[in-house]
Amino acid sequence: MKSYQQYCSVARALDVVGDRWVLLIVRELLALGPSRYSDLKRGLPGIASNLLAERLKAMEAEGLLERYDAPPPVGTSLYQLTARGRELQDVLHALACWGLERMQTVTEAEDAVQPQWTALFAALELSPRVTPGTEVAVGLETGGEAVHAILRHATFEIRRGTAPNADVTLSGQASLVGAVLSGRLTPDQAADLGLEIAGTPSVLTDLLCVPAHPSLRSGATP
Repeated sequence: MKSYQQYCSVARALDVVGDRWVLLIVRELLALGPSRYSDLKRGLPGIASNLLAERLKAMEAEGLLERYDAPPPVGTSLYQLTARGRELQDVLHALACWGLERMQTVTEAEDAVQPQWTALFAALELSPRVTPGTEVAVGLETGGEAVHAILRHATFEIRRGTAPNADVTLSGQASLVGAVLSGRLTPDQAADLGLEIAGTPSVLTDLLCVPAHPSLRSGATP
């Protein structure tokens, strides 16, 4: 990775994460946890295979991720974030919130869509609002794929596939799913525009109306 060669913590940080695709690789590993090379390639449409390999090697050298051999039946190498890499979670959350405005100006037809991207935003935004000792399962189906997020107070898991017992499942255009999860549309408004909603929509509206815990508003890691 190239260096700005500036004695500044912002520049030093960008020396490590400022190259194209690096933060999106972090996004994939935050969303879905330990992943095979093929999983990362699938979650990063448009990246060349040799560039992905180069980025992974550089990120491993910088201590952002680590690779290990998974036992059978997986039987292949997996990549996962290190503790240092997971510290970028707050950076991704801040960028996701900052980028919401641009989500209203780019048409979905021009973009690749995968449900774990929206699921990660929902998990980062809503998990601090879940009542301690409880969990909320949210299913998301968009772009021809499905994932479900299990939200607990200040933590979360995102898994591929549907969740038959999800508290609420949103199916349809990514723009409508994202609008509900960001609070820009109510479930009823999104349903009027074509979003399919199963389960109990009030689960989401209740979370969106609950302020985040004070210790998490300032950017503490969920």
